[in-house]
Amino acid sequence: MCGVTQRPKMTKLTAVVLAAGMSRRMGRENKLLLPVNGRPMIVRTLCVYLDVCDDVVVVTGFEADRIRAAIGHLDVDVVHNPDFANGQATSVAVGLRKSLGSDTVMVGLGDQPSLRSSHLDALIQSHIGTGAQKVTIPCNRESRGNPIVIPKRLVGKMLEDKQNPGCGKFTRQRRDLVDLVPFSETAFFHDVDTPEDYAALSNPFETTETVQ
Repeated sequence: MCGVTQRPKMTKLTAVVLAAGMSRRMGRENKLLLPVNGRPMIVRTLCVYLDVCDDVVVVTGFEADRIRAAIGHLDVDVVHNPDFANGQATSVAVGLRKSLGSDTVMVGLGDQPSLRSSHLDALIQSHIGTGAQKVTIPCNRESRGNPIVIPKRLVGKMLEDKQNPGCGKFTRQRRDLVDLVPFSETAFFHDVDTPEDYAALSNPFETTETVQ
């Protein structure tokens, strides 16, 4: 089973994990189904979110049936984005709509198997520490990372732009509503897009976390 990491009491936290992409740069493989230490990459990533969040919403798109089959044993909500080919923003919007009842939403990527629950805990603590009223984004100099944390009051605002819903355009146009928090942990800034990225994961992960 996925382990449970203790964190300070806060309002309901829902994770939206994007698993809808077409893996074009990986070639013939669906990167989310590639093994990482014996488990599909998406399973490893989701277990980290399950350690920390109250609910986890997975947004599927490309090869949705295969993704659903791989994660069927996990306690997650799965929602399909029929417009996944139109870009990541459409998947973010689907996930945000599914999480409208939550007080805080963490939006992350399914292809970040280097993330640990300790990283997510640190991000949550930073969000709380800055007042939890803005979008919290990990950064390293000019680079923005993932996941990001969104307070309830801003989720609806991100969905108002029907042409460009979601986080990307909103967080760049409304910088007054964003807290960029410096982090040195590379896991926030590394996702797996190419065969070279995947090859870099060949060294076994060292972890004491209980994952399924």
